[in-house]
Amino acid sequence: LSSNVRRRRNAHRRGDDQRTNMKHLIALVVCLLGSSVYAQSKAELLKDQNLFRVNCGACHSIGCNRNGPKLEGVIGRKAGTVADFKYYSSELKGSGIVWSDKAVEEYIADPAKMVPGTSMAGALRVVSATERQGVVAHVRRQDKSIDLCM
Repeated sequence: LSSNVRRRRNAHRRGDDQRTNMKHLIALVVCLLGSSVYAQSKAELLKDQNLFRVNCGACHSIGCNRNGPKLEGVIGRKAGTVADFKYYSSELKGSGIVWSDKAVEEYIADPAKMVPGTSMAGALRVVSATERQGVVAHVRRQDKSIDLCM
């Protein structure tokens, strides 16, 4: 083969090698980003679980009634309507609230302000907006892994 043909063939191979290397580099970057996002998601999930456990877990679970009603399906539900929970205050039952992310955040910030006379009036208030969002994120996930149901 002539030297020109060999040079072109080698240049073509180097181009293939460079393209292959670039594909490997892109795949590596995607994997690293994916694992970073997963680790961040896992850390966020654990943080939200802990916020729920510390602020709400003494009385509430996702899947069962405790001192407070279960929170399974709470987003979109009218306040005071879990059929097998008998300890709602008349104030909460008559409030007309339909639970949304915003309504839950407002309520856990200061239950007595939102519904004067509620039985949750003496409950721990979640002062930090970031923490309230974490609690709502946990409730939205409907994560029963930390429930203390009997």
